[in-house]
Amino acid sequence: MIKEKLDAIETNYKSELNSVNSILELENIRIKYVGKKSELMDILANIRFLEAEEKKEVGNRANVIRKSIEQAIDEKLLLLKGNIEKKPLKEILDITEPAVKNYVGSEHLLSQMTDDVIEVFGQFGFEFAEGPEIETDWYCFEQLNMPPEHPARDMQDTFYLDEEMHILPRTHTSSVQIRYMESHQPPLRIVVPGRVYRNEAVDARHTFMFSQFEALIVDDVTTVADCKSIITQIARRLLNQEQLEVRFRHAFFPYTEPSFEIDGTCPKCLGKSKQCSLCSNKGWLELGGLGMVHPQVLRNVGIDPDKYQGFALGFGIERFAMIRHNVDYLGRFFENDLRFNRQF
Repeated sequence: MIKEKLDAIETNYKSELNSVNSILELENIRIKYVGKKSELMDILANIRFLEAEEKKEVGNRANVIRKSIEQAIDEKLLLLKGNIEKKPLKEILDITEPAVKNYVGSEHLLSQMTDDVIEVFGQFGFEFAEGPEIETDWYCFEQLNMPPEHPARDMQDTFYLDEEMHILPRTHTSSVQIRYMESHQPPLRIVVPGRVYRNEAVDARHTFMFSQFEALIVDDVTTVADCKSIITQIARRLLNQEQLEVRFRHAFFPYTEPSFEIDGTCPKCLGKSKQCSLCSNKGWLELGGLGMVHPQVLRNVGIDPDKYQGFALGFGIERFAMIRHNVDYLGRFFENDLRFNRQF
């Protein structure tokens, strides 16, 4: 029985070896006939169970066949390599085929923009601060001069995780202002970037979740003039537009008084084009809102408004990224489309 198997192995490997045309096929032959799990290796491994006379005969025959197969495979390999070296390069591979590009990972555009916000504000003496995304009604609304049933809450319609416990995803990072002022005394300067959540319809420039950065100054000398000067310089740096001009429009926010909304000249047309898709031919783009901190907010955290004053501002990080990189749809920041992400 074993002798018949050895005869079959010797016959079959020779015929199969003659039809081999590639190194890959040759490797398959090697694995089949002299690999660890091959039939020949199995015979050699079980020789010890044979009678002494048969053991010697089978062992010698099996080893001769194994060496013959290995030698034949080596000779065939040299022959195949010689044929490859003689072929022109264009017959071996298609040199006109585009190369596969290796992409190096990088931070998401919003993360890059957030880092820029922290760095630019840091140049003006602002410290980085952060707080929880899941907030209480107390910090998100009441301490910011919006008691229950206050109509200003309609401006920030949101979701409640537990209405009885008054727990909700924060609607703005202004809640961190309160937490920070409760544990720090003026003078203070902080910038607070982070995600916020609102019950808004999704369109090209709005979504139920976005990133915001909030900045707060509280000391005894800050004025509206300081506020305008600082935000103009910061906006120019964040948008990479040194010629950017800003304008203030009167607005209402319950936690600041006086309050303003800020527009910046369109960085694409600088307010000079009548056919600009970015600003819809208006020449101005809304950047965010700010104002002098309301005295009641200061009282709520134990700071004397007769001695200290300050200003707070809030802007959307996506809005700045859209303006800076001419992105036309807010959802692109969250769709995880690699064709978009790899541009930045």
